[in-house]
Amino acid sequence: MMPYKNVFKRIRRMTIILTILLGILSGLTSFLFLTFLNFLIGLLLTEEYSSVNPVYILVFVLVILAFVWSRNALNLKMIRLSQTIFWNIRSEVLAIVLKADYEQMVRYKEKIQSALIYDVNTMTQGALNSIQFLTSLVVVITCFVYMSIQSLPLFLITLAVAVLGVGVYLLRATKTNKQFEEARELEDGFMKYFNSLLYGVKEIQLDANKGKAIYNEKIIPIAKRSYENNTKAFTGFLNNQIIGQVLFYVLIALILVYFSVILDLEEITTVNFLFILLYLLGALETIMVLLPGLIQAKVSANKVEALKNELLVTIYTTAVNEANEVTNEFQQINVRNLSHAYEPRLEEKGFQIGPINWQLNTGEITFIYGGNGSGKTTFLYTVLGLLKAKNGSIELDGKEFNGETESRYKSLFSAVFNDFYLFDEFYANENFDRSQAEELLELFEIQGKVEIGEKGFSVTELSTGQRKRLALIAAILEQKPIIVMDEWAADQDPYFRKKFYEEILPKLKAEGFTVLAITHDDRYYRCADRIYKMEFGKLYEETHMFHKKTIEDA
Repeated sequence: MMPYKNVFKRIRRMTIILTILLGILSGLTSFLFLTFLNFLIGLLLTEEYSSVNPVYILVFVLVILAFVWSRNALNLKMIRLSQTIFWNIRSEVLAIVLKADYEQMVRYKEKIQSALIYDVNTMTQGALNSIQFLTSLVVVITCFVYMSIQSLPLFLITLAVAVLGVGVYLLRATKTNKQFEEARELEDGFMKYFNSLLYGVKEIQLDANKGKAIYNEKIIPIAKRSYENNTKAFTGFLNNQIIGQVLFYVLIALILVYFSVILDLEEITTVNFLFILLYLLGALETIMVLLPGLIQAKVSANKVEALKNELLVTIYTTAVNEANEVTNEFQQINVRNLSHAYEPRLEEKGFQIGPINWQLNTGEITFIYGGNGSGKTTFLYTVLGLLKAKNGSIELDGKEFNGETESRYKSLFSAVFNDFYLFDEFYANENFDRSQAEELLELFEIQGKVEIGEKGFSVTELSTGQRKRLALIAAILEQKPIIVMDEWAADQDPYFRKKFYEEILPKLKAEGFTVLAITHDDRYYRCADRIYKMEFGKLYEETHMFHKKTIEDA
């Protein structure tokens, strides 16, 4: 994999170099056309051009062809470069996202979405603008060189005016940049409330006032502030552009009515200088138009880099080393004095679980139940390694779970969460047992609605209960030793719920699976080998008579 990545980087570097060279060549051919045009104008003014000269026609044709070729080649390279940059940045962000831990993924969800949707596009456009900026800059430099040859005094005056214009721009640039940064910060807030509209669509369909409240109270204020910041920033750039234009218009007028007389310039020199000056003005205006996009690209690049640094802080050493060690066997998982705490909000005390001592034995069915907010899911996520324990340790067959053993430990689990996601294919499980998959469709009584395709289920647009069945089938097909479920049976009808507990779970146990499930179906607690109750962040083992035995100090 690494050689391919290096080749890709080398190709991208060469693409950038070639694009820059083509940009320079395009600018030079434009200037060459202008210079030759100026030369012929001089001949006409001095009446030295009195008959058709085929050589001059040929030069014009060659220059125009060179311009067309260089511009066309530049455009093609810019298109390819933009796509390379676009997908490179996206891939780079996604690669880091895949290495980040669960807590950070949840915390930075909106920032990640903004980076992939807004920042990547802005940076890509900025890269394209930078090539055009370079082309215009080449024209500016060559114009200055030519002007210095035509008339050094006029060149120095023009240079002074240009420096004055740059000074005006720099004075306003800091404020304008800050306005762009503030507008970009608002993009994260917009993404947050956009997600509320997107993922809360069912609730909003039932009560349209919810959607209106989010739109009017959250999105509209963000839109207004973003509108104001961007308007002020772009207005500042336009004002700079107008000031620059006025300065050059004044300069052109002064050259015609004042400096040409004071400096006693020849008519041909004045005309040639003004002709180049007008072309220079066009190149400078192009640069001024491109600057806002370049600054926005810089702001986006800083945001992406900051996001990458924030996510990189949380990456385990195994993620950095790309170590995907797996195991299909275990005897016992031991949790010792484990605790996890959520960050407190304002003056409220943050919720925490623990300390907890607990064990999971191979081949057993273990149920955990408890009231809402008791900490069941938090404990489950901590055992799975999705949430980091504040204190305590997790041991796999006597060895402590840490960064170096993370991939091996996590490879034990297949899970169907309460807010599960049903993938459209059996990713990372291409060699699944097709005959087993067909049998599971029959076992879960869904064979008439779904078929096993080449890479996954033929259809996933089903009811929540049926999609949960498919998710559990996919988990079983992974053949990992531990299957974890969070309220799996809650969306099943009474008949299939009974079948799940009395037929499917025993079958899974007989096949060697270990089952860890959060459930409230007390009618079927008898189907478990061990039962635990979560209460106020503490875990208790229940005896067969349902007498509490705390395992805090077990």
